[in-house]
Amino acid sequence: EIPPIARGSAWGFSTMEPSTPSVLMRQRAIVKNRELAKQAREAEAEAMRRRAGATDGRGVFTAAPIDDSDSELSSGAMRMLIYSHSLPPWVDGVSTRFKSHLKLLKEEGHKVTVVTIEDQLDPQVRSSVDHVVHVDSTCLYWYPAKRFPDLTLRNLKRIWDACVRSRAQVMHCTMCPSLPLFFMCARALNIPLMVSIHTDSVTLLEKCGQPWPIVRLCGALEPLGTWFADATYTVSPSYSAILLQRGIRCLDLTWGGYANPAVFHPGRASSGDWRHKLSFGHPDDFILITAGRVSPEKNVEFLVELVRRFRSQGHRVWLAVIGDGPAAADFAPLHGSEDAGIWCIPGFLSQVELAEVYASVDVVASASTFETFGYTALEAMQCGTPFLGPRAQGFRDTVAHGKGGYLFDARDMTSAAHYLELMLQERHELFPPRQVLDSIKDFTAANCVRRTVQAYRLSAEQRRRATAKYGCAPALEEGEAAAAGGAGSGRGLVRRACMQCVRTLPALLMVFFIGLNWCLLHAPLLACWAAKQLARARRTAGATWDRSMRLTNLTRNRVLVGTQVIK
Repeated sequence: EIPPIARGSAWGFSTMEPSTPSVLMRQRAIVKNRELAKQAREAEAEAMRRRAGATDGRGVFTAAPIDDSDSELSSGAMRMLIYSHSLPPWVDGVSTRFKSHLKLLKEEGHKVTVVTIEDQLDPQVRSSVDHVVHVDSTCLYWYPAKRFPDLTLRNLKRIWDACVRSRAQVMHCTMCPSLPLFFMCARALNIPLMVSIHTDSVTLLEKCGQPWPIVRLCGALEPLGTWFADATYTVSPSYSAILLQRGIRCLDLTWGGYANPAVFHPGRASSGDWRHKLSFGHPDDFILITAGRVSPEKNVEFLVELVRRFRSQGHRVWLAVIGDGPAAADFAPLHGSEDAGIWCIPGFLSQVELAEVYASVDVVASASTFETFGYTALEAMQCGTPFLGPRAQGFRDTVAHGKGGYLFDARDMTSAAHYLELMLQERHELFPPRQVLDSIKDFTAANCVRRTVQAYRLSAEQRRRATAKYGCAPALEEGEAAAAGGAGSGRGLVRRACMQCVRTLPALLMVFFIGLNWCLLHAPLLACWAAKQLARARRTAGATWDRSMRLTNLTRNRVLVGTQVIK
């Protein structure tokens, strides 16, 4: 028997005794429904934990093997269409990630079609995919250092043809202003769309000093872009939490990363003479390096000031700035300066040369609070070299504090100096190479590709369930469904036609957003073009007036010469 329920309790019943069978049945049904809902939530949470795996305090990178035994997430090769705004020969973390990812997908037997803006695509990337589709691109006024696909009908046609030709089962796109083009094709052809976010665009625009309306607009458009996708994927648990605060819900799985052990390993220290080069002939001094794109958001000047402080105290510390970018010219004049202790020759090194540098120096450092994933830290630790960086974003998930390096308080010079002094005095005792390597033993290629393929399958399964709910087969497989008798009834045809309309309407809505994005991204250029056209119109009007006046005077047999009139 169910006891009397007091007013105001969690069940919300009155204080009357349950004296009638109908009241008893109602109470029992509500209790049972609540219990079933609770069990369903617990089962869902357990499934998410099983898919994500256990953590070691740094995030969902050291995941246990993912359970692929679920029949709804069947294994096997998949057909994928992948777009990345960065691919080699472009140099950045996103380019490195996708280059290795495409290679691993090929090794597992997946069929991949790549959409790219790079005309001179890296030969290794080209050999890792089945088809390559090039789209036209342009530099944006607000961030001229990077190109993105043009929002044109020509590019839309190319992407559409690529989707139809590849018969893609899932579409994977990086977040960028051209996302509406891919969304239109995905919705119209009913292809699951997964969006991956690699760059903290809001912070990037703030660091570049862009106007606050542009920064706020970018922060508003990012969630809008992910709402239309079937799933959103990112690279680290820390950045996933930041995105959640901005209204972007990501998968519980995160991509992670790895450093190729065939390239990055401690044995590279015996190659080259990098200690002698980077210290200007003082190989026994303490050498600190930072590597990557040299741009304002990387905060290289923090490390320059840190090294200058130590050198003013008599410590023989050198800082090598390796890489290139818009801010490289600011540090190049410091090259060879005894007071600054800076080595800076703008230019990127090959992966082998970078591995030799990592393995040769004492510490690899960064002051950037912008990194969504710490690739530089991971590659350095794979060479047995400890890392020194801020306790921010991706570094928190990559670097085990006290095992693979130290994490100081972001933008705190005193904290950074404290940990650098510890490394300066007892670097070999605190961080032997074997300990540093053990701290990243779970960052492997197999874990990365399994998590990402699992995310693909989750996206495809989510779309399949949505279409199956209404009895609608994916657009690229409707012919197969009809051959199997799925379209035999008139009701099925009507239902499929209605669902096709429902899929098409959001795609048509994207036409408005394409126009809006194009106007916002090209607003300064449009303003300049309008000003030029106005100036040209004024010049044309003046020239027309002058010609008309000369014609009038000539018809009167008069020619104006200065202030005289000649008849």
